[in-house]
Amino acid sequence: MNQPVSIVTYTQSPDSLKQCVELCEGFKNLRPSDRVLIKPNLVAWDDQFPIAPFGVYTTTRLVEDLILLLKDFGCSRITIGEGSVQLKKDMGTLAAYEGLGYRTLEKKYGVTLVDFNQSKSREFVYHEDQSLHIAEEAVDCDFFINFPVLKTHGQTKVSLGLKNLKGCLKLKSKRHCHNPESGLEFSFSHIVDFVKPAFTLIDGIYALEKGALHFGNAFRKNILIGSTDILAADMTGARIVGYPAEEIEHFKYFANRHDKSLDLADYDIRGESIDNHIQPLKWDWNWTRDNTGPDIFEKLGITGVALPKYDDTLCSGCSPIPIMSNILALSAFKGKPLPKVEILNGKKMQARPGYDKTVLLGNCIIKANKGNENIREAIKVKGCPPSESDVAEAMKAAGLAVNIDAYYGYMKQQSEKYDGKEGFDREFFSA
Repeated sequence: MNQPVSIVTYTQSPDSLKQCVELCEGFKNLRPSDRVLIKPNLVAWDDQFPIAPFGVYTTTRLVEDLILLLKDFGCSRITIGEGSVQLKKDMGTLAAYEGLGYRTLEKKYGVTLVDFNQSKSREFVYHEDQSLHIAEEAVDCDFFINFPVLKTHGQTKVSLGLKNLKGCLKLKSKRHCHNPESGLEFSFSHIVDFVKPAFTLIDGIYALEKGALHFGNAFRKNILIGSTDILAADMTGARIVGYPAEEIEHFKYFANRHDKSLDLADYDIRGESIDNHIQPLKWDWNWTRDNTGPDIFEKLGITGVALPKYDDTLCSGCSPIPIMSNILALSAFKGKPLPKVEILNGKKMQARPGYDKTVLLGNCIIKANKGNENIREAIKVKGCPPSESDVAEAMKAAGLAVNIDAYYGYMKQQSEKYDGKEGFDREFFSA
């Protein structure tokens, strides 16, 4: 029998979370003696341009409410684990814990904080000879609570419970998930088979459109979704942001392996009606018809330069690179055609003919285009990921008069875009 799913309106009270857990019988397999692991979504941290937290991070207030519920249940061995993307040196999981108030939770409640990036790992073969290295704490716990955010995503349409488990992987395996052979959604959909979350709780206080990191747009939703069935929780979250389960590739991979239904009518939805909460959110960014840049290029009449649309081989570490390249190209445009330069990223893009220079951003795309006869002159930017300054200098070397301050100005605006807006309370992200 399929497990129940609960939908509850968040009322800024711990009772909201308690009701969500009780309606779906979320703790029915929990024992007070269990080693509990909470896996929030703390994607990355940026000290220079702090990521606006709304819809990006699991709200710290809800994590604290969950700890209190577990304590009331009698649980004393509680660990919080995450493996955040390190966009810059020393700006990884520990910086996210510090910036989002988790050190306070550690002191107040005696919970243990773990950086999966530093953990020992275990190897699991998931397809033929392909394997995933997963942090030991995520595998060895007795009761795994998966705590994602309600968000759409530019590579996978939605980023919910199944995708949140990608943070349990070691860095090498995170990169492997973006391999062009088996593909991102096929690869990460297998993590759940080895981690086995006992309860999935989706934080929908805020929902994110066109995530992730700095670049999405958040909406106040005030909704919590819970289930001991990860697919049921994810399908419910996806439907609320406008996506039927059959449109999500990683749902289909998981459902086929486990003989699960993708029809929400087959699940026991408790609490509030899903129809009362549906708010379709966009997941994708529009590109020009000839795939030379975001659609604003066409609107402004930008020609010459080409920045093909990112694909699912672009790793999280390199995820800021496409938007940076786009902003820099915009900064170079003065109303006249730009030099014929193509700028590539990810792991599988192939340089096209007709460009005088080709900028290859990162080690993976350099390797992918080795021997490509369409390249007249290659400008290689090494790094995993390459630095912002190296990207800007490479574009200048290609003849584009870019201004890196335009990118920094954009990042500052993204960091501050919710300041003063009603309903966007940063207190949700402190303890």
